[in-house]
Amino acid sequence: MGIEAPEVITTRTLFRPTAAALGPALSPDEYEHEFLQAIAEAVRSFRTPDEPLPDVVLADQAKARRYFAIDGMTHSFFAKVFPSCLMNVAAKCPYQDVRREIIEDCYCEEITDPDARDMCHVEVLYYDAGLLGLPREEVEAFEPSPILMTCVHTLDNLTKTLPWEGGYAATGGLEALQVAIARGYLAREEYFGAYRQEDIERICGLPEGSLMNQRLHAMKDQLHGGGALSILRKYVTTRESQEMTFWAVKLSRQIRVITQREQRRLARAAIGLPADALIVT
Repeated sequence: MGIEAPEVITTRTLFRPTAAALGPALSPDEYEHEFLQAIAEAVRSFRTPDEPLPDVVLADQAKARRYFAIDGMTHSFFAKVFPSCLMNVAAKCPYQDVRREIIEDCYCEEITDPDARDMCHVEVLYYDAGLLGLPREEVEAFEPSPILMTCVHTLDNLTKTLPWEGGYAATGGLEALQVAIARGYLAREEYFGAYRQEDIERICGLPEGSLMNQRLHAMKDQLHGGGALSILRKYVTTRESQEMTFWAVKLSRQIRVITQREQRRLARAAIGLPADALIVT
């Protein structure tokens, strides 16, 4: 008597909404609202408040500079991979206006940005790190932690495995955070924490306006994030694709929350503060 083969249980390894549970497609305005709301919800549901730096660090200019420099340095790995994620989307997309928007974004990221004194965006990170006392060689030699490697390559994988609309939601949606802030879906402090760029300059004894990265991306991410949002509302017109993009932008924002908390953990460790575990709740 033969042995019966067990029933095969099929599980999903890639998200797809259940069509039967979906209602009619949202209008472009409804879609845009839900997309920005998804960004705000992801931020609020997946992070703990930043711990302010102890007074002993704030009173020690060398330690404070080291902390903020390491935070910026560890972000450089994401900044180097992000253009590849965008180009993964462009390679899949059949629409010229979408590819043009992506290539213009990548040009600033990889080649030169007139709003960044003609530096590309990775060079801006090197520039800020140098002002904070971190030599370019140390930034170049930085080896990402396993958490950073996992998160950034997960984002890269999303742009390779999802349809272009989902991939663009996961990448352009990261930049659309600034659109969500500008339109009042969440406050800047809810995501970026207690220290604005002007606070960092004051704490570190730098001239006001000398650091570039935060100020630059407050402007450029509104521009490119707004462009991505305009494209998504134009082309994402079925309820299934709309739900997929909501899921993708939530997931990519949660991935960035984890990487940013890991950056701060590494920065704390670099100046001798307790930093034994990544905590995200």
